[in-house]
Amino acid sequence: MSGQSPLSCAEFAIEVEQRLQAEPAIDFLGREGEVIQVRAGQQRLRIDIKPFYNAYTQAPEHFDLVYATLLRVLYEQTPAREAKTFSEVAQRVLPMLKPIMLLNAVFEKKLPMLAYRPFLADLIITYVIDEPQTVAYINERHLERWGIGEHVLHEQALTNLAARTQERARFLVTGEGAQRLIIANSQDGYDATRILLPNLLASWQPHFPGTMVIGIPNRDFLIAFSDADESILTSVAHQIQLDAAQRDNGLTDQLFTIEDGQVREYRWV
Repeated sequence: MSGQSPLSCAEFAIEVEQRLQAEPAIDFLGREGEVIQVRAGQQRLRIDIKPFYNAYTQAPEHFDLVYATLLRVLYEQTPAREAKTFSEVAQRVLPMLKPIMLLNAVFEKKLPMLAYRPFLADLIITYVIDEPQTVAYINERHLERWGIGEHVLHEQALTNLAARTQERARFLVTGEGAQRLIIANSQDGYDATRILLPNLLASWQPHFPGTMVIGIPNRDFLIAFSDADESILTSVAHQIQLDAAQRDNGLTDQLFTIEDGQVREYRWV
């Protein structure tokens, strides 16, 4: 923004708002004058931007630096996770699917790199510490402090997800034959991530003629259906495409299936 006239407070607020709306790790909820509201993880935060505007007016050419500082403050307002040993948090560790672009955002903000592993369809598996009202992403510094590798974290996270799913998850089953749908819609933040439980998905396969197809258009939705009826396959796939593009916490319009006990990308014949 160098070479331009300094922004007014209102213009500064609008610019901050526009940038926050583009942040993949932050959900922008609204702005009331000089107070912005966002959700980081699952926690709602309010922050007064006036102090940041005052800093900006001292050096308008450093808008990006002021904005980066504002982001850091937002992240620091989420509850700290300073457990010294992995055992302190092990039972609350869960996996969470996210678009791979999240890594670019973390790198550009010079934040500690997340602990993650690649999945499919430009998605990654991240890991979070779960609490009733929020989550905290686990990064490489956590692993160093705890003295564990990513594989230990991954196995614990899947074990916890399977237990949580058995205890709490809700599934809607509707229709018969080629019209059958199984929908995970627990709204606990991990519905799409339940695609990482192949034993669960394999238990559904006998209920579908043809090949079972799975969609995870956004974080809070997973649907399984059959490809035996091409019109139903096309219709559901189209809705998945719309939801992935339009719903909050969008993931992918790629379809998946189970082959030899493993999740694979579904290929149209």
